[in-house]
Amino acid sequence: MLNHLFHHPHTKIEYLQEALRISRPTAAGYLNQLAKDGVLIKKVSKPNYINNSRNN
Repeated sequence: MLNHLFHHPHTKIEYLQEALRISRPTAAGYLNQLAKDGVLIKKVSKPNYINNSRNN
């Protein structure tokens, strides 16, 4: 998962799902938890997640 996030600073649930071969609810849960913890930024208008460390 870390490799995916660092290689793809902008990601979607589908991309993580495919990369890790996990279900959509699991991928969404992972990304939502990382967004809740402040690691990622969730763009609500689009289902995109942005690596927050790139903004520092």
